[in-house]
Amino acid sequence: MRATQLYSSPPEHLWFELHQLYRTACALQLQQRRVHDDLASLTTDLSVEQTYIATLLLGSARCNQLRQNQIARLAEVLESWSALLKLHPGSPDDGLFAVSAEIDAGPRYRSMFRSEQKAGLLGFDPKLLVNAIEAQLLRQDTSTPLPVPAGLSFDTLQHLHATWGQAAERSFQRTVGQGSLTVCVGMSALHFFLGGERTFSDLLKHPRTHAANFSSVVAKGEKDSWSQAFDAAPQSKADEFLPYEEIQYDRLLEDENSTDSTTHYPTYALPVINHSPGGYCLGWPQEAPAELQAGEMLGIQDSVSLGWSIAVIRWIRQVRGSGTQMGIELVAPHAEPCGLQLVRSRDDHSQYLRGLLLPQISAIDLPATLLAPRLPFQEGSKVLINTHGEEHCAGLDRRVASTHSFNQFAYRSLEPAQNGGSEEDFDSLWKSL
Repeated sequence: MRATQLYSSPPEHLWFELHQLYRTACALQLQQRRVHDDLASLTTDLSVEQTYIATLLLGSARCNQLRQNQIARLAEVLESWSALLKLHPGSPDDGLFAVSAEIDAGPRYRSMFRSEQKAGLLGFDPKLLVNAIEAQLLRQDTSTPLPVPAGLSFDTLQHLHATWGQAAERSFQRTVGQGSLTVCVGMSALHFFLGGERTFSDLLKHPRTHAANFSSVVAKGEKDSWSQAFDAAPQSKADEFLPYEEIQYDRLLEDENSTDSTTHYPTYALPVINHSPGGYCLGWPQEAPAELQAGEMLGIQDSVSLGWSIAVIRWIRQVRGSGTQMGIELVAPHAEPCGLQLVRSRDDHSQYLRGLLLPQISAIDLPATLLAPRLPFQEGSKVLINTHGEEHCAGLDRRVASTHSFNQFAYRSLEPAQNGGSEEDFDSLWKSL
C-alpha cells in the first residue's frame, strides 16, 4: 500500500511472490482456512484467499488516479469487501480481470493479455462488488449493505464503480511529444494568471469605479465664502503648523485580499513526454509541490501569446530513473475568471469564492459550464456571478464533472423577479397556516 500511496511501482518480485504463495496455498488446500489477523482493519479473521483478493483489488483500482488519503481508506475496507469475490483458477475466461502467476505484475484487464498468455491465467470478476457499490451510490436498501468507512468519499466510490465495472479504453492515440509546457497548479494560481495577474479583490471591482477626489484648494479667481469663519484654518503657511485638532490614522489593511499583491504563484516549465487531442503526459524533473495531487486543477500555456488553457490532473506515477510523471486532461481551451457567491434566504449570502466560466464546446455537445469549489455549491443552488464588478444571478443545473478539488456545473441565467416579494418571504408563515 505504501508504494501505491507514493504512486510508485511495487518492489521487484513482489507480485510474483504473492502469486506463488497463493498457488502453494491452493495446492495444500489451505486457501479457505481462516486465521486471526491482528493487522486486519474491519474484520478479525481472514483467509489466504481473502488477503490475496484484497491485494488484487488494490492493484486493479487505478490508485494513481486517487488521492493518498483515499488510497488509505480504500486499503482499510478491501479486506471486508474481498468476501464478495471468489477466484476460479480453472476459469481464465471468467471475469473482467486476470492475473498470470508466471509474470511479476499485478492484475490487468483480461483483454490486455496476448492470446498465447491466456491459457494459464487466473480470472476474477468483481461484478458482485460493483453491484454493491452501485446500490450504495444510489442509496438503495440491500440485505447485505456494503461497509463503507466514513472517510471514503462519494467520488472515490464512483471511480471504483467505473474501474471495476468495465475495461477502460483510450479515446485517442498518443504521440511522442517534444518541447515543454508552462504549468501553474491550483485554482488560486490559475485564477490569478487568467485575470491578468490581478488580485481576486481587484477582479471583483467594476473597472470604472474609482474613489471620489474632493479637493480643498479653491479654484483660481474664486472667493472662498467660508474663509472668514471663526474656525477656518488659515490658508497661508498652513504647513508650518502642527496637525492640531486633526486625528492621524494609521492605514489598516482593508481586507484579507489586500495582501494578494504580494502573493507569488510559481509556474513550471515541464517537458512533454507524449500527447493526444485529449491531454498530455508531462514529466516533473524537479521536486513536485505539495499541491500536485490527482484531481487538482492546472493551467497550461503553450506560448505566452496563446494564453492559459484549463486542465485537470488525472493520474500521477513515479517512474524509476525518470522522476514523477502525470497525465492531464484538457477541460477547456480558455476561461473567464469570476467570483461566485452562494445566494441564501434572508440575505445570508456566502463570501465570494473563485470560479471559472468555461465556454460552450459544440464538438462534444457540452454547454457553457462553470468550475466552482466543492463547497458550498451544489446542484440547484442559486449563485451570484461577479465578472469585473458586474453581478448576474444564475442557477446551477446538473453536475457535469467533479474531482476532490472542484465541481463543474451546467448553469442558466436567472432573470431578477419583477415583483418585490419572493417565495422565501413566506417561509415563516407556513407554521401559522
